[in-house]
Order: sequence, then structure tokens, then C-alpha cells
Amino acid sequence: MEKKRMVIESIYLRNFRNFSDFKTNFKDGINVIYGPNGSGKTSILEAVAYLSNPRSFRGARDHQLIKLGEKFFEINGKILSGNESHEITISYHHDEIKKEKIAYLDGFKVKRFRDIQEIFIAIPFSFKDYAMIDGYATQRRDFFDDIFSLLDLEYYEILRNYEKLLDERNDLLKEENIDRDYVIYLAKEMQPLAEKIVEKRETMIKELSKYLDPMFKVEYISEFKGKNIVDYIEEDIARGITTVGPHVHDDYTFYYKGNPAKYFASEGQKRLLYLSLVLAFRKLIEETKLYEPVFLFDDPVNVLDPHLLEKFISHLSGQVIIASLSPLLGAYNIGLTLEG
Repeated sequence: MEKKRMVIESIYLRNFRNFSDFKTNFKDGINVIYGPNGSGKTSILEAVAYLSNPRSFRGARDHQLIKLGEKFFEINGKILSGNESHEITISYHHDEIKKEKIAYLDGFKVKRFRDIQEIFIAIPFSFKDYAMIDGYATQRRDFFDDIFSLLDLEYYEILRNYEKLLDERNDLLKEENIDRDYVIYLAKEMQPLAEKIVEKRETMIKELSKYLDPMFKVEYISEFKGKNIVDYIEEDIARGITTVGPHVHDDYTFYYKGNPAKYFASEGQKRLLYLSLVLAFRKLIEETKLYEPVFLFDDPVNVLDPHLLEKFISHLSGQVIIASLSPLLGAYNIGLTLEG
């Protein structure tokens, strides 16, 4: 069966990050957004990714994406999905009266963001993320959660519902007069979602590992597995937060030639490990999905030496958008200045 190829033809930004009013077009194949630091290259990648998964892949809250002094932002993208043309618009309003995120597909308000992901998927990778190998467990969980959410729409829904319940429960646990029964009820609602998150993470890491360079390995370790959230009610009340779950201590460990990469791999080998992860994700999608998504890469030139960069580019197909300090020969280059 022929794969559905996804392409973004243009994007329009209003009050997004440092852009008041900005529009640019893209071509199929390799696109390079280039310019000095601070010109907004990564912000454009962030906006493209937001059309697919409405959260910042840079970890920012929605209100932090609004241009300083404004109360809303809007992102509009013209999309090709297979042989069909679509228009996606996402706006976010934040003021004293309301906080509201609204998405439109072809002019009609969507009830679920998942509906958009069935039309357009853009997968972002920031080569600065290779620092997660030495970093905190939250960095590694966020990295894999963001990618898994795009690979598996059910995982996206489960994770989103779990996080909503988690936020609600944590807010209640901080109150002076805690509604114990309702806190227990929320724990029971979260439990099956938490167990499903662990199950899906294990499955997806197993699938990903099939395409990883043999010198590297990634292992998912769940300290939550076998535990019940409701059993920790006393500790949760005492500490004012949900203390167990796949959001707390679950982690991913990277190995280089059988040894923990954090301690035994050089900086160059860690970069190569990250590159292997990126290419493994791409291969996993190629082998298992009926679509060809847009790939977004932030600053590979600053991390990869010329040899690795050449190897990386040789593996790319479909539409690719790269943020870089300089243009790339043979690509469709989009130049930015510090004035945008």
C-alpha cells in the first residue's frame, strides 16, 4: 500500500515567540531555515511541530509562546496529506478572564487534537537533546513521550488523560483541607492509565531497538511497575504531591558497547548514539507506518562533524526542515535576520 506523504506548504505566525506577523513557504524535500542566533529559526520549527502536537517540544508552557505584551498567538499551516490539501489553525488565548486553546481543521473546530494528527505529523528532533544522556530522567521521559505520542495516537490520548488527572490530583493535595475520598478516586482513575503507559513504553522501546545501531542499546526501567498509586495516599498527603507513577522515577538508560553511555561513552560517541536514535525512529516509521511524516531537525550542524552530517543527510527522505546557522547547498534555503 502506498504511504501517505505529509508536506507543509506554508506557515503563518501571529504573536508567536518573537514574531508579530510572519509567513514563509516550504518545498518538498530538504528545507533549511538559516540565520544568526536569536533570529527565530527554532521558533519556526516549534510552530510547525505545534500544528501536529499542540505542545512545545522545547518544554515551554503555552503562555510562554505568546509574544511579550500580547494576549494570544495563532499558527496557521497549509498542508498536503497524501493527495488532499488541508488548512490547520491553532490559537491560544491567555488573559485574566480565560485560557483557551482552539484548533481548526479546514475552518471547522476540532473536538480532539488527535483528529489533526491523523492529517499531519511533524516529528521534531533537537540535536541539543543528546545532553539528555547525561541529564535528568525527566529529560529522557519527555523526549520519548513526545516521539511516542506522534508514533502512537492511543499513547498520546492515554498520556494526555493521565497528565490531566495528575495535575488535578496534585492541585488537590496542596489544599489545606484535602478531600481524601476524591484524591483516592483520582488515584484509582489514574492506575489503569499508568499501567498502560508503562506497557506501551516497553513495547515501543522493544520495537525501536530493532533499528538501533548494534553498538548502542536503550533500556526502559519502570520503578512504578507492580505498584498501586492509591497505596501511597498517606505519603502523597504528607508531601503534597503524587509520589508514584510513570511520571516520577521511570527512566531510560543508554548503553555503548554494553556499558552505560553516561560513564563510558565520549562526547562524540554520545552524539553518534543520538544520531542512531534519530535514524532508528525514522526507520521504525518507514517500516511500520502508512504515512511519511515531516521531520524537523534543530541545529544538527552544531553537534555533528562534517562526516556525521553527511551521513545524516544521506539518510533523509520526504520533507525535512532543518534549522541552521548557514544555508545548505542543494536545499531550499530560507534566510532570517535578527529583525525576523
